[in-house]
Amino acid sequence: MEKELTTDVVVAGTGGTGLAAADAAASNNLNVIAIEKLDQIGGNTRISSGFFAIDTKEQRAEGLHLSTEEAIKQLNEYNHYLNNGPLTRRIVENAKPTLEELESLGMGIKLNPTANTTQFAHRGNPYAGGSYHMYQDKDEAYPRIQKSLEDKGVKFMFGITMEKLIQDEDGTVKGLIAKDKDGNEIKINAKATVVATGGFGGDEKRVAKLMHTDRLRKLGVPSMGEGMTALENAGGVNIDSHALIHAAQLAKSKVTQNTSKKHLAGFSDNPLTRVLLTPLMWVDPDGRRFTNEDTVYDTVLWANAAYNVGGMYYILVDKKTLDAYTNGQEMEVSKAGPGGSTKPGDFVKLADEAVKGEVAYKGNTLKELADNASFNYENLVASVERYNEGIKKMNDTEFGKSGIHMKFAVEEGPFYAIKAQVAYLGTVGGVRVDDHLRVLDKNFKPIKGLYAGGANAGGYYEGQSYPAYEGLASGFAWTSGRLAGLAASEDIK
Repeated sequence: MEKELTTDVVVAGTGGTGLAAADAAASNNLNVIAIEKLDQIGGNTRISSGFFAIDTKEQRAEGLHLSTEEAIKQLNEYNHYLNNGPLTRRIVENAKPTLEELESLGMGIKLNPTANTTQFAHRGNPYAGGSYHMYQDKDEAYPRIQKSLEDKGVKFMFGITMEKLIQDEDGTVKGLIAKDKDGNEIKINAKATVVATGGFGGDEKRVAKLMHTDRLRKLGVPSMGEGMTALENAGGVNIDSHALIHAAQLAKSKVTQNTSKKHLAGFSDNPLTRVLLTPLMWVDPDGRRFTNEDTVYDTVLWANAAYNVGGMYYILVDKKTLDAYTNGQEMEVSKAGPGGSTKPGDFVKLADEAVKGEVAYKGNTLKELADNASFNYENLVASVERYNEGIKKMNDTEFGKSGIHMKFAVEEGPFYAIKAQVAYLGTVGGVRVDDHLRVLDKNFKPIKGLYAGGANAGGYYEGQSYPAYEGLASGFAWTSGRLAGLAASEDIK
């Protein structure tokens, strides 16, 4: 053992979960060591844009008076009651004070009212669209947060990767073993250990096995699952880990993993994104139409629909439609997910470039398109015929798409099939915890000294889908971390 340290609380990971846990413990006059494998704090939380909370001063200033009871009811119903009810209640009830604590540490917050939601499907629901407290000037905020925690006595150690938990004979967790960048082993003895390393979104093979497809697009900081593996090895039960699938991207397009005031992570400046982000006709890899394309106005429903056909699908258009887009005659462009480029462009030329780049297919006839894209020709023709009939009547009898979006037929060659892939922002869900974020064993008993939050803690989601409430994962990260730190403090004292 090259180095050995002793503290009251050790926190593994310094995304929102770890930072909130460290703050809660330090605020209770405990010694805290926070380790981070990267060279800066923030983790995957850095690419998130906002925080889900209810009945905040920001909402009241906008005239919104939302109840925690209604928010809890909606989340339970969305999750089909497969979520942990007591945990969900505590998270929703504690999101407001957690947000206030985050603001006191140096994060700027500005509410995004329902009327301004980027997810147009949420316009009528202030709980889904009006609870989004967006982070302001994040690049400057994180150094302020770090200094605030250091002033409270938190010791940060960077370039340190968690490896395993230390347990005594009766299973009580007594700290962790980690390694630095040079491979030197570090033992940190602690009365309480909070695992906040994020999920395993950086491990593409593990995600592909979990999600039963290798066609998803990865976005975000590469959390490799060190903490999740350690939790399971210590007796934790992984109940609901899954990829946080979130909208879709044009296949292989160059995208940014940074967020800005204008765009979210995953933004591409290709004008062809406006074809991606409008409810045109979509087909699966076999050439069959598979969903109501209005889901493009909701990041979760959009991703869910496309995940159901393997995470990859095709936008089917003809030259006439592309010409209309070139002339600005497009439908309302969704801002769900990364948002679309507003640059002008020759959409036929852009589609032809996509064909050359092997991320789209072209055919002068539907038969030629089917051959080039490996579609089942009979499926393709039948889907196009039904769709075009619906266009004529402005009535989608197959999947119920809004009549105003039954606008662009697929009837005049050449035809194009433009490939799109579901994106994921890491994984969420994890080991079973109680409503204080104590990790439970297979017998539903707390593993003494062990706590988890954020993308290591299970029970907030139904186990496959991510509820379409803006800022939910980021709000859970910070709030669960704070509750874990408070529970650790209470248990130590």
